[in-house]
Amino acid sequence: MKKALVVMAVLAMATVALGDTLLNEDFEDTTVMYTTSVPEFSDGSGDFWFNTANTSFGVGSFVQYMGADGTYFNGMDLDGEGAALPLYQYFNGIDISGYAGLALSIDLAESDATDTNEDWDLPDYVHVDYQIDGGGYLPLLWVESIPNATIYNAVPGIDTNFDGTGDGTAITNYFATFGAAIAGTGSTLDLRIEWQLDAGDEDLAIDNVMVTGVPEPASLILLGLGVVLFRRR
Repeated sequence: MKKALVVMAVLAMATVALGDTLLNEDFEDTTVMYTTSVPEFSDGSGDFWFNTANTSFGVGSFVQYMGADGTYFNGMDLDGEGAALPLYQYFNGIDISGYAGLALSIDLAESDATDTNEDWDLPDYVHVDYQIDGGGYLPLLWVESIPNATIYNAVPGIDTNFDGTGDGTAITNYFATFGAAIAGTGSTLDLRIEWQLDAGDEDLAIDNVMVTGVPEPASLILLGLGVVLFRRR
């Protein structure tokens, strides 16, 4: 019986370690968990910023993302229809009470241009920032252009040290999952995605925006239970 209890405790601790999903926006319908600084839009070609689950919008056939998990959110040439940049996407009021080990997961892709150039210029970026309990936004996961011989037509990639220059994994036209640890604990988490893409063929697509966390009381109780059971063996 004691062995069975020990096994149950270990399995419970392993389950808790995986964490709970506190936010999961998969963009599979128009019932969304975010707000935007301007209404979503598309000119039906190369100027757009919208959730592709909204079939009333459209994009040019030259925009292609591979490995998409259903619909997603994408943007290109964001000021082409008159919007003032940057544009903002907010995921506000995420309940993180009693959770630690917070983490972000997000799928990213960037469509290859028809002329084979990767068209991000030095001023282009998409930033994911966060704040806890309204304490002010901090950088979480940034996408910037990776420097080349000029400041133009560069490949976008992860900015690992938040200095405004891509120096990490490149974003390709295949969706890939990227993650970042969220430092701190509290009651409420806000995410803000800041979009600054202001010319043709400058684009990004995002999908499966997730926040996970580990319940603090449950993890401590189960850890203590496991220790006690092992000692009584």
